Amino acid sequence: MLLRSSQVRRAVVLVIDIFGIFIAFIISWFLRFGTPFSWILSELYTSTLVIITLIYVVIFVFYDNKRPSVVHQTPFENLVSVFSNLLLLMAVTLIYLFVMQRGSLVSRYVIGLTFAIGFVDDFLLRMLFRIILINYSKNVERITNIMLVTLSFRARDILNEFEQNQGYLMRISCITILDKDMVGRNINGIPVVGNAENYLNTHRQNVYDEVFVNIPYNYEVKLRRIIMDFEEMGVTVNLNIEFNVDASEKRIRNLAGYQVVSFSAAILDPGSLFIKRLMDIVGSIVGLLICAVSILIFGPVIKLTSPGPILYAQTRVGINGRRFRIYKLRTMYQDADKRKAELLAQNEMKGLMFKIKDDPRITPIGRFLRKTSIDELPQFWNVLMSDMSMVGTRPPTEDEYEKYGNYHMRRLSIKPGITGMWQVSGRNEIKNFEDVVRLDLFYIDNWSLLLDIKLIIKTVWIVIFGRGAS
Repeated sequence: MLLRSSQVRRAVVLVIDIFGIFIAFIISWFLRFGTPFSWILSELYTSTLVIITLIYVVIFVFYDNKRPSVVHQTPFENLVSVFSNLLLLMAVTLIYLFVMQRGSLVSRYVIGLTFAIGFVDDFLLRMLFRIILINYSKNVERITNIMLVTLSFRARDILNEFEQNQGYLMRISCITILDKDMVGRNINGIPVVGNAENYLNTHRQNVYDEVFVNIPYNYEVKLRRIIMDFEEMGVTVNLNIEFNVDASEKRIRNLAGYQVVSFSAAILDPGSLFIKRLMDIVGSIVGLLICAVSILIFGPVIKLTSPGPILYAQTRVGINGRRFRIYKLRTMYQDADKRKAELLAQNEMKGLMFKIKDDPRITPIGRFLRKTSIDELPQFWNVLMSDMSMVGTRPPTEDEYEKYGNYHMRRLSIKPGITGMWQVSGRNEIKNFEDVVRLDLFYIDNWSLLLDIKLIIKTVWIVIFGRGAS
């Protein structure tokens, strides 16, 4: 009975994952040091394993917990889930070891092998649990039976959709049709047992644990009475929310005490955003340390080669139109903003963005700083202050923003980033602003922590080998 609950199944998967990591750690320790349990005597490794476990719990709760359950995913989808979880865990663990200055103390062999073995044993344990759930569901008495309450013309489509997506632990066992009397007939082999008059009596002759009410939003029916009648009998009622609004995402939330339905082009998961912010904080601290060293090295060169400050500040537009001051190492002469107007005719970008290949306003050292992306390092301060993220969309200047259409505004529905899809997609070759918008919207629509990690890795690769920077 407990396995009917999705929360219980999620908890079991979390325990399985932690057990898999624990077993992988013991095996890795044994292969490196020869004794499987002597790590318990080492405060360094015991605390490291505790930290790894706590990090994984956070990742699971705020990231993996939003995915379909193990039984609803195919084996390949489970494989991808395990891989992305452990990849994110490894990234956060390495950042932790670096920040806490433990990287040279903890065996990299043990850590690397833990994640490699953990990937294999965690996947196998999940597959074993999936097999157990599938066998468990073959007993009809153990699964959740649902009565569908709907209209005659949409019942067949709902049943077909439900059959494709319901998984193994629930089924529609009977139907109530509200717009006509079809009692005694079958739809897709499932009996119709109720109508608008006798739906309350259906529970006496039929076994169902929950009710799924799916009717058009404008259908005239005393919906509140139906819900309250079933609730009075102790039956859980699931109401399909249907509005004639073509929005990509819909969700129910509490707004100042009111239950509302939110419509949005994309609704980002708060848990994943929390982890993204933690990554930003840790990454910005590391980035600012590198930035400090860079200023010590290149600051005097910037001052000696052209008059003006070492740092350049400019107002940019961030999430939902918020203005903020962005910081960079100065790569242009002081009169660069004034000279922009006379260079507009040479703009190589089509649309609401200015860019020319051999910009005469760039200083000699500025060309090197831009090519190596060193000039971007002060933006880690913007990341720490939460104006920006490490990964996001390009923040426009105020004059660009004033020319935006509604379509372009969606680029600002998330925080701007130091890097993003445009930066790693050969930005020197992109000559049309609409292509930049297309890449930004692709990022917004497909955002995940794994995508952020991929873009960060790709950015580092590009910076090291000097491709794509301007």
